[in-house]
Amino acid sequence: MKFTIQRKHIRAMLHLSAKKDIRYYLQGVNVVRDNRGTYLEATDGHILGRLLIDGITSDTKQNVVLPSEQLIKLKGTKKTNDDWLHFSVDGLAVECICGESTMRFSAIESRFPDTDRVIPLVFKAEDIKPATFNPDLLSRFVDFSEEIYGKRQVPQLLQRGTDSTIVSFSLDDKFVGVMMPIRAECQAKVPDWCYLPSVKPVENQPVEA
Repeated sequence: MKFTIQRKHIRAMLHLSAKKDIRYYLQGVNVVRDNRGTYLEATDGHILGRLLIDGITSDTKQNVVLPSEQLIKLKGTKKTNDDWLHFSVDGLAVECICGESTMRFSAIESRFPDTDRVIPLVFKAEDIKPATFNPDLLSRFVDFSEEIYGKRQVPQLLQRGTDSTIVSFSLDDKFVGVMMPIRAECQAKVPDWCYLPSVKPVENQPVEA
């Protein structure tokens, strides 16, 4: 399996991968090639990102999990945003070439989660319900956007109550994210004291004895 990745894509996806997780196979970026193209995946179980990097397809699904520990050494800086890294994979043996330098390491020997099972593809009007989100998770998508687009972008959410929420950016149709909301009933409301007496809704009026 051979593919190329820009350094900025590595830096961006590392924002979405797990850190110090007992599930060691999540501490990396999954490179997948199937009949949709070649794309990167990263998740920590709470958020997920999938980024298309080229249109090369394969009728037989191929994938390799590149460990974060090694990708950190390859991520470069914003000055090297557009550098392309050329990977060759044979089993678990990975070779990465950039310019005149070559780096060799081992891929993670484990099965990456089936992300197709958690990316919702069907949306119904009745699914659009109030939801509560962890801002720390949302900010990681903002960090991702800065690496990819050069400046921080506002994520757009297609939320579905307490079910998984789609995260996207208007600048890009090659990326899709998923974020799990906090599984708690939304209690957001306008408090009674904010209403003028003339516009106070009936349901907030005191009940007469």
